[in-house]
Amino acid sequence: MSNVRDRGVIDITLKEGDRYVLVILDDMEWEYAERQQHGRILQDKINDYLSYIVSGQAAEAAPGMRPVIRILAKHSYSRYCIDFLERVRAFIKNKDDICDIEWTHSPEDGPFDDGFSDDFVFDEKKVYPRLKKNWAEDPLSQVSLMAPDAAAPNYPDNMVMIRFMDSFVGMFVQDVGSAFTYLTYDMLPEGTDVMKLQETAFDNLVRDITYRSCETGEPGIFGIIAGGDFEAESLCLGSIWKEVSEELNDNLIICVPVKDIVTYTRAGDRKAVKKMLKMAKKMYERNQKETPYLLFCKDVFIYGRETGKLEVSADCRW
Repeated sequence: MSNVRDRGVIDITLKEGDRYVLVILDDMEWEYAERQQHGRILQDKINDYLSYIVSGQAAEAAPGMRPVIRILAKHSYSRYCIDFLERVRAFIKNKDDICDIEWTHSPEDGPFDDGFSDDFVFDEKKVYPRLKKNWAEDPLSQVSLMAPDAAAPNYPDNMVMIRFMDSFVGMFVQDVGSAFTYLTYDMLPEGTDVMKLQETAFDNLVRDITYRSCETGEPGIFGIIAGGDFEAESLCLGSIWKEVSEELNDNLIICVPVKDIVTYTRAGDRKAVKKMLKMAKKMYERNQKETPYLLFCKDVFIYGRETGKLEVSADCRW
């Protein structure tokens, strides 16, 4: 049987008195992390049903009967969902009132708590840093630590950002269960200290994410793995690079072509450095075509064993 995800098909039709009911079987939940995607899927399905009605097919199937779109849900309707459906109802009313729309539940499911608040709930224990390349022509002038009332009064939903090595920005994400959502100023509690939030985010990263070094299969070239979500953020953790540089007894050359691939080698091993740069270029170009959302940067980083500093190399390029 079809459901809300299946396009171009009516899930169930019913004739109830003078009403021709077109049922949408919706088995998806309205969790915060998934509600927008759910809304888009449901909107597409409703549009298919409206097209069926406007085309005259509903009138042919049930002459003289009033079309009704009924959403039969398996899970509770959230406040976000109900607001969404009320907007759809108003749209249909203003579109020549071509049909009715209603929402209910499968009788075998429940109990339900329709209208519950699914607003974002800030939890500093679940906040982590997210590092990104700032591609702006003048990165230093385009990142502010100021609150939106001073920095961007017309855009309170601006991302909360910090500077990192001039051409990079640090943002913040919160784990909301099945996904990570980026934090904007309007999601923070009033009076939040961004610098303190930064400290907390990195503390959480160290507490919850395990970083491990691994061999890449190429002699002298190694990688950092962390489960696929926070590899690039290892650039912010000096303790990792201090330990590795001490172990290799040398400065380090580091590449992060994509978000989940961090490779490094001894700065003194020219052969390995050359090979790693070639690898990084190949990975970047491949992902540029196949998965551009995974791209991180084309910069090459150098960590100084004696200085304990990580910098973008001005001499080493690929």
